[in-house]
Amino acid sequence: MTKSVNLYLASGVSEGVGFWVVNFTEEDNILNSLCTKLLECYRKELFGLEGAIEVKEAINTTLDILCLDSKYEKYKLDNYNTGYSSEIPINLIEDIYDLWAYNYSNKNLWKKYIGLLNLRKKIKKYYNYINIGLKGDTYEFATKLDELLSFRQVNLKFRLDKSNDAMW
Repeated sequence: MTKSVNLYLASGVSEGVGFWVVNFTEEDNILNSLCTKLLECYRKELFGLEGAIEVKEAINTTLDILCLDSKYEKYKLDNYNTGYSSEIPINLIEDIYDLWAYNYSNKNLWKKYIGLLNLRKKIKKYYNYINIGLKGDTYEFATKLDELLSFRQVNLKFRLDKSNDAMW
C-alpha cells in the first residue's frame, strides 16, 4: 500500500518577503510544516506519495517556465529559495495547481501532458504551430497551459528594463 500525503498550495513569509509554495507532507495541519513560515493554505489534496511527487514537479515546472518567460520579457518575478514570488496572483497559481491535480487521474493523458510540458520547457516561447498538430483533450490542455503561461504583470514598476518607456 502506498503512503498517503497531502499536496498543498500555501502562502508564507520569510524574512519579510512573501512567497507561494507547493509541497507535500504527511501532516494534516499544513501550517505546521516548513518551519512555521506558512500563513495560509489555499489548496490541499490527498495523493499517494508517487502521485504527489509527480504533480508537485509538474506544478513547479510550470511556475518555473512562467518565471523564466517573464524574465525574458524584462518583468521581475523572482524565485526564492523557499518558494515563488508573491507577485504571482493567487488565481493564477490556483489554476495551475488545479490543472495538474485534476489531470493526474488519467495516466494515458498524464504522460501526454507531461510531454507537452517538457516540450514547452525546451521551447522558450509559445508558438501556436505546435498546437496545430494536436487535437482533442491534448489540444485543449495545450491551449489552457499556454493561456496560464501567458500571464504578464500589467504594472510597469516590475519592469527591469525601463529604457524604452515614455518620459511623460
